[in-house]
Amino acid sequence: MAGIQIVQRPAFQPLPQLTVRPSPALVAATALLGLPSLELERAVERELDENPALERVEGAACAGCGRPLAGAGCRSCDRPRPLSAPPAGGAGGPDGTACEPTAAEALLREVGPLLGPGDRPVALYLLGSLDARGFLDTTVEEAAAALAVEPGRVAAVLGHLQAAGPAGAAARDLRECLLLQLDRCPDGGPAAALARRVVAEHLALLGRGQHGELARRLGVARADVLAARDFIRARLHPAPGLALGPATPALPLLPDIAVRERGRGFEVELVERERFRLVVSPAYEQAAAVPLPPHQREAVRRQLLAAREFIDRLERRWRTMASVAEVAVARQREFVRRGVRHLVPLTRAEVAASLGVHESTVSRAVAGRNVLLPSGRIIPFAGFFDRSGAPQDALAGLLASEERPRSDAELAEELGRLGFALARRTVAKYRERLGVLPSAQRQPAKPTSRARPA
Repeated sequence: MAGIQIVQRPAFQPLPQLTVRPSPALVAATALLGLPSLELERAVERELDENPALERVEGAACAGCGRPLAGAGCRSCDRPRPLSAPPAGGAGGPDGTACEPTAAEALLREVGPLLGPGDRPVALYLLGSLDARGFLDTTVEEAAAALAVEPGRVAAVLGHLQAAGPAGAAARDLRECLLLQLDRCPDGGPAAALARRVVAEHLALLGRGQHGELARRLGVARADVLAARDFIRARLHPAPGLALGPATPALPLLPDIAVRERGRGFEVELVERERFRLVVSPAYEQAAAVPLPPHQREAVRRQLLAAREFIDRLERRWRTMASVAEVAVARQREFVRRGVRHLVPLTRAEVAASLGVHESTVSRAVAGRNVLLPSGRIIPFAGFFDRSGAPQDALAGLLASEERPRSDAELAEELGRLGFALARRTVAKYRERLGVLPSAQRQPAKPTSRARPA
């Protein structure tokens, strides 16, 4: 008799597991934190239109410092003209009239229909990372890490911005900027085709003016190289960011945060709160206390709850902005007091670690915000984290005062004497950002003419 073999089959049993999922309230608060002031204005107006239990406390704010006005002028900065609250469709001018949005804001509206769910914060972050020349001052990987999204998603949004914006805008370097512009150039014939090869493969040789070597490497005549060079000079621009400014004369920026000097220290003041003062309607509070039919009582309860939740989200936004600003100002005291030469390295991750929050929270609190310094200057909040600001400012000073064109290696050596240890390539990158040509293409300073004695 054969033995009986018992086979045990594996059994699957569900086990309890803890997972962390953000609540709808947290998601809404995070989305509100990432809105720049213009978008926040629209969100507030939309909430006011939809919920009668929410009221706005009207009050004019100063165009210079953002503080509430008293009488005909501002007691803080002596500006006489008030700034009315801007309408939902755009920013307001000093006399209360509507002004045209900047090209960056128009670009955001244009790419809006192309963005997928959740892509808008990515677009806002990328637009907030454009420097004065229109170049993207971050990488796709850095932006993805800051926003906790996939790099492919950031790259796709960046592609939409580059396609819809001014030709060359949102490029990561000069080569990409020029190639993006060439993509939009109408048929320029052989010169345009050769210009693309020069930019893509031998831009450094072109910058050094080595036209003969370019002709040899490309296998063309020197005259063709010169024609391609002339095409690049005539049709392309190294600073597409000039087209990102407002189409109308620039109006004074409203700061979102102000840094005030108090004794030997600094104090952070959140002036954005003064422009968006919301309260729950007293009439609705009274209505909730009297007997009402069930359906009306439920409607009043929902509207009161929505109004309180929206105000609470605004307060969370402002607390986060103030906390980030206090840490940044404490680390950059000398920068606040003495200027960009005294900017010390500071990352969003360091601020996040000191506050016990995620790095993306700091990025949302910084992007698209402006800070008023005690000197009266209004700068982007992101300027507190710009590592290139101090050496780039020093380089600009060297270039402005040079008596003869100095090479990037010579400039790097001079910057080293000033305390900025930079590689020659880094100096070349900063020089390009400043819109300055290489030494071989710069004209030497003309000697000052002196009158001969009679």
